[in-house]
Amino acid sequence: MLHRTVKKGLWFSLGVLFLILAVLGAFLPILQGFVFFIISIFCFMRCSTRFNNWVRRQHWFERIKKHLPHRKKNDSADRD
Repeated sequence: MLHRTVKKGLWFSLGVLFLILAVLGAFLPILQGFVFFIISIFCFMRCSTRFNNWVRRQHWFERIKKHLPHRKKNDSADRD
Protein backbone atom coordinates (compact mmCIF):
# COMPACT_ATOMS: atom_id res chain seq x y z
CA MET A 1 0.00 0.00 0.00
CA LEU A 2 2.77 2.44 0.89
CA HIS A 3 4.71 1.40 -2.21
CA ARG A 4 1.73 2.31 -4.42
CA THR A 5 1.33 5.71 -2.71
CA VAL A 6 5.02 6.53 -3.15
CA LYS A 7 4.89 5.41 -6.77
CA LYS A 8 1.86 7.60 -7.50
CA GLY A 9 3.50 10.52 -5.72
CA LEU A 10 6.62 10.11 -7.83
CA TRP A 11 4.60 10.04 -11.07
CA PHE A 12 2.68 13.13 -9.93
CA SER A 13 5.91 14.97 -9.07
CA LEU A 14 7.40 14.11 -12.46
CA GLY A 15 4.18 15.27 -14.13
CA VAL A 16 4.35 18.63 -12.37
CA LEU A 17 8.04 19.01 -13.24
CA PHE A 18 7.44 18.31 -16.93
CA LEU A 19 4.39 20.59 -16.94
CA ILE A 20 6.54 23.43 -15.56
CA LEU A 21 9.11 22.73 -18.27
CA ALA A 22 6.32 22.79 -20.87
CA VAL A 23 5.15 26.19 -19.66
CA LEU A 24 8.72 27.47 -19.74
CA GLY A 25 9.05 26.01 -23.23
CA ALA A 26 6.12 28.14 -24.35
CA PHE A 27 8.13 31.27 -23.50
CA LEU A 28 11.69 30.15 -24.16
CA PRO A 29 12.40 29.19 -27.77
CA ILE A 30 15.24 26.85 -26.79
CA LEU A 31 12.91 24.38 -24.98
CA GLN A 32 10.49 22.11 -26.80
CA GLY A 33 7.36 22.76 -24.74
CA PHE A 34 5.10 20.36 -26.61
CA VAL A 35 7.29 17.35 -25.88
CA PHE A 36 7.36 18.17 -22.17
CA PHE A 37 3.58 18.61 -22.21
CA ILE A 38 3.07 15.14 -23.71
CA ILE A 39 5.45 13.63 -21.13
CA SER A 40 3.55 15.37 -18.32
CA ILE A 41 0.26 13.93 -19.61
CA PHE A 42 1.82 10.46 -19.59
CA CYS A 43 3.03 10.96 -16.00
CA PHE A 44 -0.39 12.16 -14.85
CA MET A 45 -2.01 9.18 -16.57
CA ARG A 46 0.26 6.86 -14.59
CA CYS A 47 -0.62 8.47 -11.26
CA SER A 48 -4.42 8.74 -11.62
CA THR A 49 -6.79 6.09 -12.91
CA ARG A 50 -9.58 8.64 -13.32
CA PHE A 51 -7.37 10.97 -15.39
CA ASN A 52 -6.15 7.99 -17.43
CA ASN A 53 -9.72 6.97 -18.26
CA TRP A 54 -10.67 10.57 -19.13
CA VAL A 55 -7.72 11.01 -21.51
CA ARG A 56 -8.40 7.68 -23.21
CA ARG A 57 -12.00 8.77 -23.93
CA GLN A 58 -10.93 11.98 -25.69
CA HIS A 59 -11.25 12.17 -29.48
CA TRP A 60 -7.70 13.52 -30.00
CA PHE A 61 -6.32 10.51 -28.17
CA GLU A 62 -7.84 8.09 -30.69
CA ARG A 63 -5.04 8.72 -33.20
CA ILE A 64 -2.27 7.77 -30.81
CA LYS A 65 -4.20 5.02 -29.04
CA LYS A 66 -3.24 2.55 -31.77
CA HIS A 67 0.45 3.11 -30.96
CA LEU A 68 0.09 2.28 -27.28
CA PRO A 69 0.75 -1.26 -26.07
CA HIS A 70 -2.46 -3.13 -25.33
CA ARG A 71 -2.70 -4.71 -21.91
CA LYS A 72 -4.55 -7.93 -21.36
CA LYS A 73 -6.54 -8.57 -18.20
CA ASN A 74 -4.28 -11.55 -17.37
CA ASP A 75 -0.92 -9.81 -17.74
CA SER A 76 0.54 -11.73 -14.80
CA ALA A 77 0.16 -15.05 -16.63
CA ASP A 78 2.07 -13.73 -19.65
CA ARG A 79 5.02 -12.49 -17.59
CA ASP A 80 5.99 -15.92 -16.21
